[in-house]
Formats: sequence, C-alpha cells, structure tokens
Amino acid sequence: EIHAEVQLKNYGKFLEEYTSQLKRIEDALDDSVGDVWDFNLDPIALKLLPYEQSSVLELIKTENKVLNKVITVYAALCCEIKKLKYEAEMKFYNGLLFYGEG
Repeated sequence: EIHAEVQLKNYGKFLEEYTSQLKRIEDALDDSVGDVWDFNLDPIALKLLPYEQSSVLELIKTENKVLNKVITVYAALCCEIKKLKYEAEMKFYNGLLFYGEG
C-alpha cells in the first residue's frame, strides 16, 4: 500500500513536469509558427497529395484466391460508388434542390 502511494506520487510529479514541458514547447512553437506563416500576408499554400502509381488490382495480391476476388469486388464497388456520388452531385443535386421553385 505504501509502495503504491509512492508510485502514485512519482507518477503525479512526472505528469506535472511533462505537462509543463509540453506547455513550454507549445508556447515556443506558437511564436515561431506565427512569424513564418500569416494567412493574410501569404495566401498561397502548397497542398501535397501522394500519387499512387499502382492500380487497385496490383495492390490486392494475397495468396488466398477467394480473398483476392472478394477484395477486388469491394474495391470496384467503392470506385463505382465514388463515381456515382460525383455524378449525382454534378447532375442531379441542383435540380432536386430547386424542384418546384418558381
């Protein structure tokens, strides 16, 4: 019981020190980040997205043939759903939103 209390106190001290250390790091980063980037002064940003050169079929390769077929079907369905969602947003949403409006 005494050992547990000592460990609990040590853990409390550790948490207090760690919290204060994180706060100091956060304060230091806030100052430096504000100096480097200001949205009003620098409105241009780079958005880097990874480009995958592999096809879905190349990524789905396991030793289990049945699992390959199941995953391939689900991947094709996901791609089809994504295309249908885009088509619905572009072609049909505005017509449905304004249906009956004069």
